Amino acid sequence: MRRPALLALALMAAPAAAQVGPQPMFAAGEELEVELHADFNGDGHADIAYIVRGEDRRELRVATTVITEVEIGENPPQVLALDPYPLGDAQLTVKDSAKGKVLVFADLTGGTSAVSSTHRFRWDAKLAAMRLIGLDALLYSRTYSHDGEEASWNLLTGALITQTLRLSKDRGYDKVGLTRKTKQSPPLTLEQSPSGGDLLGWPGAQ
Repeated sequence: MRRPALLALALMAAPAAAQVGPQPMFAAGEELEVELHADFNGDGHADIAYIVRGEDRRELRVATTVITEVEIGENPPQVLALDPYPLGDAQLTVKDSAKGKVLVFADLTGGTSAVSSTHRFRWDAKLAAMRLIGLDALLYSRTYSHDGEEASWNLLTGALITQTLRLSKDRGYDKVGLTRKTKQSPPLTLEQSPSGGDLLGWPGAQ
């Protein structure tokens, strides 16, 4: 009956290096693109979000700690398949919110026509997983050869805002045609998250 207390004392006495938390895991041929350590599930121990890339594959992985009466371990990583050919390294940042830390994942993919997307994830205790709470996406021409589009979706409220980016005479974009509607969704875990292109309907919308 005293195991939890003993475990807590042991954790307090453990050296800082022992409390670093999960570390990146690689398969043959994979390399690390970016990593971020933060306490996403609010248990007082660092978790990890990281992106790995290999031949024709790229993934966002998030591994969280799990504490039992006798040890600290980690949950199997949640994995989101990404576009394998980004236009640069992705960015992982963390923001504080009233309900816990939010993982912000920003990525840029495509070619002369590019999609910039920003996913926001937060730990959901009921799902015992990182949940998608917001997605922003922007489609534009890097050579200003066609109009663009942007969308912002709040999955907690269902609010979806879309807008057209119309080419201007000075090789830029003017924002026109703002629309507001509701796009309800059941809770989506990290693995189930649509891409920015999916949200915009380009390319290959599901």
